[in-house]
Amino acid sequence: MIDFDVDDALERTAGDRNLLGEVIRFTLEDLPDLIDGMSVSLNEGRFPDTARLAHKAKGSAGACGARRLYVAALDLEMAGEKGETENTALLDSLKEAFDAFRAHPDVREFASLDAGGEASIG
Repeated sequence: MIDFDVDDALERTAGDRNLLGEVIRFTLEDLPDLIDGMSVSLNEGRFPDTARLAHKAKGSAGACGARRLYVAALDLEMAGEKGETENTALLDSLKEAFDAFRAHPDVREFASLDAGGEASIG
């Protein structure tokens, strides 16, 4: 499965590389808190909360072309909606997908763009 679909991501931002950089930065900043929240809600058996947080993660992933992350969040969202108790493996898959997304060279490049489209970090 594709970790980052550059063409899809650029299509979603009408080809605006700077906007895509902003979306990616937001996702990279937001996902760790969502993942922490999903972990807590799973441990406490609050599956509707897990589904809600996974839905947010899915939206962020979809907006920036993170295909594998999108699918992992969708799987966790659906399991949470069903109240399934064995969601730990799904959360682990989501974490792995997020790690792969943020390590992707193109993601790192887009995340480093400043408002003028120049790389601001190495």
